[in-house]
Amino acid sequence: MKIVEKAIKQTYRFSCPVCGSRLEGESQEFVDIGGKVNKFFCPVCREDRYIPWSSLRKNITYEKSKGAQ
Repeated sequence: MKIVEKAIKQTYRFSCPVCGSRLEGESQEFVDIGGKVNKFFCPVCREDRYIPWSSLRKNITYEKSKGAQ
């Protein structure tokens, strides 16, 4: 068995519900307030905003393996 790809970073992509800006954040940047809702700071609006977990799209970044094309 061999390792094909190694994940280095997991981020979430989403749009601000107020200004519509497309944003990306790591899990540490979200605060779970319960009821399947997260609080985050929107850098465009410069205010705390709320978004449901279902609006977040997971994006995993993989390490480039040597020799792979």
